[in-house]
Amino acid sequence: MKILLAYKCHPEGAEDPFTSLLPAGLLSLHAVLLKAGHQVTLANLSGFTWGEVRALFKRLRPEVLGVSQFTHNRVESLRLAALAKELDPGCLVALGGPHATHCWRELLEGHPEVDLVVLGEGEATVCELVEAKALGTPWDKVAGLAFRAAGKASLSAPRAPITDLDLLPLPGAAEGDSIGVDFRRQLEFVITSRGCPASCLFCSSPLFWGRGVRFRSPESVVQEIRSLKERYGLIYFSFRDDTFTANRGRVLEICRLLRQERLHVMWNCQSRVNAVDEEMLIAMKQAGCECIQFGVESGSPQMLKALGKRILPPEVERAAAAVRRAGINLSVYLITGIPGEGEEDLRQTVRLIESIRPHDGQVSPLVYYPGTELLARAVREEGVPSDLFEEERGEGFLVRRDPFVERSRQAMLKALEKAGRKAVFTQASYAAQRALLGYCFVTEMLCAESLEQQGDWDGALRLYRGMVKAEPDNPWGLLQLGGLQARMGDMKGASRSYQKALQLVPRHLPALLALGELALAQGDRPGTARHFAEALKLDPADPVALEGAAAAGAGREQKGKRGK
Repeated sequence: MKILLAYKCHPEGAEDPFTSLLPAGLLSLHAVLLKAGHQVTLANLSGFTWGEVRALFKRLRPEVLGVSQFTHNRVESLRLAALAKELDPGCLVALGGPHATHCWRELLEGHPEVDLVVLGEGEATVCELVEAKALGTPWDKVAGLAFRAAGKASLSAPRAPITDLDLLPLPGAAEGDSIGVDFRRQLEFVITSRGCPASCLFCSSPLFWGRGVRFRSPESVVQEIRSLKERYGLIYFSFRDDTFTANRGRVLEICRLLRQERLHVMWNCQSRVNAVDEEMLIAMKQAGCECIQFGVESGSPQMLKALGKRILPPEVERAAAAVRRAGINLSVYLITGIPGEGEEDLRQTVRLIESIRPHDGQVSPLVYYPGTELLARAVREEGVPSDLFEEERGEGFLVRRDPFVERSRQAMLKALEKAGRKAVFTQASYAAQRALLGYCFVTEMLCAESLEQQGDWDGALRLYRGMVKAEPDNPWGLLQLGGLQARMGDMKGASRSYQKALQLVPRHLPALLALGELALAQGDRPGTARHFAEALKLDPADPVALEGAAAAGAGREQKGKRGK
């Protein structure tokens, strides 16, 4: 049976480095279906025109189309469904994802192009529905589905959550057939748990995953990191769990294993201010963590209560101070446009930003999402229409639209920019970090980067060489050294550094591209072709491929010149 799993983001998110990628859940479904022996194609259509999508559907003729639907791409996902039905009315169209899960009734009652909705966690459900289609089994026999029965939207029995997440195949373990998918970019984002210990009123995670958190084992997480490093040359990762640090013992064990196996990766993660402590942060930094992102949302206790955050500003300040002592970069998420938010709340948020000095942050207006208590209350108490998301306007629906919201957002952004300038670690800060942590390659690297920014290239060079000497099996010192040598005009030295890094991580894309550019700068066209061919996964023995790779290298150089 030919199965197509597809995603297309809203046009406004096509250039966004995160929104334009496939949702992690779709990669997991792909891996599960491949393991079950199905013929499945994974497609990221975010960069495709609708004409190209039509041509693709005509060529593939899928028997089952699975579409990942979020609130921001609800219109695009329905258009994919309608197009599949137009070209082949017999194609089974199933939607999944957070928006589809929470709006299953509206989708089935108002959109005949949608046959099924996979509710919540979809791996087991998708496998069973494919088998049910093949056997002609009634949909009510497949747990975890919403479907039509006698023209009405109906539900099958609820499906129990997967208790052992380690049993799921790792995304990217087998690429299979794919279209528009850059696995190197996709697989930098790693999910190690499902669910969140919090119950913020604006978040749909508790209703989607169920109450509580389910964790993958530390061994499974480290196995995935090792596999991705070996297979794709990835050495920087972003853990996208709702709260990566929800289980303290598990985090410490992941960090211990990363260090024990000397994987030498760097990473960032998301957490809550009441789910970290200094010992944990030190262990994380020693294992490669360079940035942590907290959902701070507001500096006003009243607004935090209104959002259901269950934290207070003093907790934010304590966590931020611990992050700074460990020498980890701090990023924060903030929300404005909260009902009842006023000038004093804004002043409190700005004061908190000034106090904690985050390195950067994001500010978002509060929006409604299906499956959240925020929306449920608004429908019950404030007259917000229950069919809000059937309207075709924008990616999201602002809770407030008055002038204060944008003015508040700009004030927070200005405060973040000012705080970011003050957040820079000083040489005294790095000395204190060394005293607290001992030798840590992340500390040395961040310190050297700061020296580069200050124009002290000799000082940075000494630190990078010190990193190489201290840990000869760690590619980060070599990569940073090669970059600085190239900027200083030492092309041969840079080439040697990158080549040594590739001996440690043979598939590391930035090093391959850097070597191609260095060869191009030195007039070495065969070297340019060879390195770009490796980066583009072309056959180095194919003269046509090599010529194309050389041309690609020349094109990169011209693009760089135009951009100066």
